Amino acid sequence: MSNLYSYYTQVIFLLFIIINHLIEIYLTRRQLEMYQKHALTPPEEFKSFLTDSEHQKAIQYSSSKLKMGQFHLVFDAILLFYWFPLHGAEKLYLALPIEGMHREVFFLITFTLIQFVLSLPWSIFSTFYLEEKFGFNKSTPKLFIIDRLKGLALGGVLGIPLLYAVFFLFKSLGEYWWLASFALLTCFQFFLVWIYPTVIAPLFNKFQPLEGSELKQGIENLVTNAGFNAKEVFVMDASRRSAHGNAYFTGFGKNKRVVFFDTLLKQLENPEILAILAHELGHMKLKHIPKSMITSVLLSFAGFWLMGKVANQEWFFHGHFIRYTSPGILLLLFTQALPLYTFWFSPIGTWISRKREFEADAYAAKETRPENLIQGLLKLYQQNASPVVTDKIYSGFYHSHPPALERIRRLESLKS
Repeated sequence: MSNLYSYYTQVIFLLFIIINHLIEIYLTRRQLEMYQKHALTPPEEFKSFLTDSEHQKAIQYSSSKLKMGQFHLVFDAILLFYWFPLHGAEKLYLALPIEGMHREVFFLITFTLIQFVLSLPWSIFSTFYLEEKFGFNKSTPKLFIIDRLKGLALGGVLGIPLLYAVFFLFKSLGEYWWLASFALLTCFQFFLVWIYPTVIAPLFNKFQPLEGSELKQGIENLVTNAGFNAKEVFVMDASRRSAHGNAYFTGFGKNKRVVFFDTLLKQLENPEILAILAHELGHMKLKHIPKSMITSVLLSFAGFWLMGKVANQEWFFHGHFIRYTSPGILLLLFTQALPLYTFWFSPIGTWISRKREFEADAYAAKETRPENLIQGLLKLYQQNASPVVTDKIYSGFYHSHPPALERIRRLESLKS
């Protein structure tokens, strides 16, 4: 029976690798066709704001990214075939000349470093050719290298002790290791979210309080109405790396922040800045971060429970083309193979995210004026060369924010 389970799992795994990547390529083609269909002029609703040349730049920029993405998808599929059906992960595990817990940790470290090196050419091409070509890249080779080294160092400092702790629990607690590991990882994730704004993010960027005499009163009114503090609104020096503009919220408790990219603020008028701020405050006021964290915890619990069930099942490992059972390989399988199985649930996450974006927009429209948020969003699309057209099916899988036309129409309906 175990051999039969292994066989069927192998067939399903192979089908998911092939079908998922073919579907992703198909979705990309649909998006590219939509871009080609509207390559010359923007839709009527945007013609008063976007020039033909701005629209064409957005189409060309996004089309170039998608075309590169198609090659990346094929590359990723080949890598998955190498690591699993062609036994690459198994060979790597057996090649390590150490035993016990150290072997499990160094297996995952080595795998991560290999993946990091293999991803570098894509990052370099994207940053120094594609982004450069369209005038968005502001990074230098030195800054690019420093960022990657910082990321590796941070991953090592935080990740290696965590791995040792998980493998210690696996060895010490028997069948209940997964529950203790889930609790440990959940606490660790909350800790990361809490320290990210004040400890991790400043390692890569500088943050200054959002100031300005004309803005000050408006900011204080908004944050007071939302139940926050004006000291929680910051500007980040995003212009060191990119010309793209954005804003986001992060953290919780005393470490929560609303962050504006400095590139965004240079393009917006004060009423538009306040409208974007109100949108971000809306996410906080409506408790979108806690809701997301609760969902993440529940999904993590399900994942660890499943790991506990298959941790000693040879058919599970054999079904993914690995003939050895170990906690390190188990973690690798769940991080690398699980996304293949969860890909089809992506539209659910997208729908939830869009619902929350609409809710934050409605909050901003109530606290400021819908037309100010509309103008701010339009400038954001313009500055980032984001196309205002999209294929509905592609967008349903990949876009966490509503399509531009849908979002603008919803805001128009909120005008008094």
